Amino acid sequence: MKRLIRISIVFCMVCISICGCGISGKDSECKVTIEIRCDTAIANGMNQQEKWKGILPDDGCILKETEIALPENSTVFDALCAARDEYKIHMEYSGGKKTAYIEGIGNLYERDGGRWSGWMYNVNGQYPDEGCSDYILQNGDRIQWNYTCDLGADLKAETEESEKWKEENE
Repeated sequence: MKRLIRISIVFCMVCISICGCGISGKDSECKVTIEIRCDTAIANGMNQQEKWKGILPDDGCILKETEIALPENSTVFDALCAARDEYKIHMEYSGGKKTAYIEGIGNLYERDGGRWSGWMYNVNGQYPDEGCSDYILQNGDRIQWNYTCDLGADLKAETEESEKWKEENE
C-alpha cells in the first residue's frame, strides 16, 4: 500500500512538472500602441534650420502609431525602450529604470527647442502626473510621446504645475 502511495505521489509530481500546474507557461501580455511625435518643433520651424535637416522629420512623426506586446505590469518607460530596440530609435535618459527621465528621442533633446522644451507622454489622451517609469500600462492603452517647446502648453497638456513653474522660474 505504501508503495502504491509513493508511486502515486511521484506520478502526480511528474505530471505537475510537465503540465505546469495548468499554467500555459506563457506570461500574460499587455498589447499597447506607441507613437512618437515632434510636431511642435516642426511648427516652430526647427526642421528648416540647417542643423536639423535630415534629423527632424518634416511631418513630425518619429514613430507612427505602432502596436507592441509587453509583459504584464510594464510601464510607459518599458514601452519606449521596446520601441527604441525594435525600431532602432535613438533615445537617451538619465536616472535608473525606476526613475527614468527622458532627455532625448530621435536626437531631439530637452532645451533644443527653447528653455521650456522637452519630452512629455500621454496615455489615452491624458498627461499623467507621474514619471514614465511609474505609470503601469493596461492592455489596449495608447501611448504618445510628444515634444513640447512650452512646458506642455503647446500640447494642451493642461498642467497647472507648468504655468506655476514658469512663473516662478522666469
